[in-house]
Amino acid sequence: VVGAAVAALNEQGVEPHELVALVGPAVCGRCYEVPEAMVELLATALPAARSTTRSGTPALDLPAAVAAQLTAAGVTDVEVDPTCTVESENLYSHRRDGVTGRVAGVVWLAA
Repeated sequence: VVGAAVAALNEQGVEPHELVALVGPAVCGRCYEVPEAMVELLATALPAARSTTRSGTPALDLPAAVAAQLTAAGVTDVEVDPTCTVESENLYSHRRDGVTGRVAGVVWLAA
């Protein structure tokens, strides 16, 4: 999705180096425990996704993976919000609370 979004914006005449990207709050690599096979599958394509939880189990760092994809696509202004949705009780987290909620992503072209 990340590469396709950058490519779609490029088709509209926006060069990747003109983009500003903010990777919003998400579950962090210290909290997103997954099976080792899942880590291996994703980390083969996106090494930045590989992480380990606080307890030493396999994990994914999806914000780092998204940032790596943006950088690889030529976006030079990439900021990652370090807030973890599991660690911050001010934010929704299905992993922490076990209930569903709503999230949104926004992309726009400035006039």
